[in-house]
Amino acid sequence: MGSKIRGKILLISTLSLIAILILSYLLIKTSYQNYLKTEMLKTSVTIAERVSLLVHELQKERGRTAGFLGSGGKTFLEELKEQRKKTDEKIAQLKEVLSRKNVQALPPKAQQFFVDLVNNQIPKLIEVRNAVDNLSIPLKQAIDFYTKLNNNLIDSIGLLSSEATDPEIARELLAYADFMYAKEKAGLERAILSVAFANNKFSSTQHFEKFVNLMAQQKAFLKAFQLAAPEKIYNYYLKNVASSPSYKAVQSYEKLALSKSTEGEFHVDPNLWFKTITEKINQMKKVEDYIAQDLVQKINHLIEKTKGKLTLVIVLAAASLVIILGFTFLTLREG
Repeated sequence: MGSKIRGKILLISTLSLIAILILSYLLIKTSYQNYLKTEMLKTSVTIAERVSLLVHELQKERGRTAGFLGSGGKTFLEELKEQRKKTDEKIAQLKEVLSRKNVQALPPKAQQFFVDLVNNQIPKLIEVRNAVDNLSIPLKQAIDFYTKLNNNLIDSIGLLSSEATDPEIARELLAYADFMYAKEKAGLERAILSVAFANNKFSSTQHFEKFVNLMAQQKAFLKAFQLAAPEKIYNYYLKNVASSPSYKAVQSYEKLALSKSTEGEFHVDPNLWFKTITEKINQMKKVEDYIAQDLVQKINHLIEKTKGKLTLVIVLAAASLVIILGFTFLTLREG
């Protein structure tokens, strides 16, 4: 083989090698970035799941706190202590997943939100608890604190959904947040009608309007949930909540409260009402858990898919390099 031909082969091989190296770098970089994004999504889903667990315990702590303050500290003392322990467990679990590494993997907006949540919002819970123990905080102020904290926590899931890079995961995270809001409003309705049934009337027009507003908000959030949720998730809700005896019983109580809003005379055992709507809320919690489980399965599938693409790109790039180098070596050797 002449030196000119040998030179041309070397030139073509070198240029091909450079082109493949550049292309391989770009493809591997893109695939790796996609993999990192799916890992960030997994972190977001894990955080959302821990937030859901914490909100559920805070909702129960709010109810126990209301009972304790409403009785002037005479009842619910032990129950409140036990509930606080459960809440603290969920706070610890959320803080665990909100480690520096995981928070830094989130988009800047989400980072700022969760840093503020851990450093400023959650620590205020200790101050409120101390005030509750000393009976030095009005009932409304205590309830408002828990409600605001719960709303902020649920807002965080909405924020994660807006930052999610996968449309399907983002949509389901949004449905998750909408459903949690509906459940939060059901918890507030539980407290409102407990007072009304205990007094056998609504204490004021504002009290009744609050009840009506909570019903309307629940319907709005459930409608938003229906529009955003995958079909199998919404069907699970229909089967386990909307078709349950507790759901229908709650509707009967609501109709009674609406029909006798002016004169009162409900003649309803408030404890029975509390037990019935708590059963409904517990069924709603099962739906929350089902959504979380579905999200985890989807994100794990997405990660495996992204890993597979990254591995394939690396293998193809390596194979291309070996083929070109082998072809060049054999050609020059034969010459």
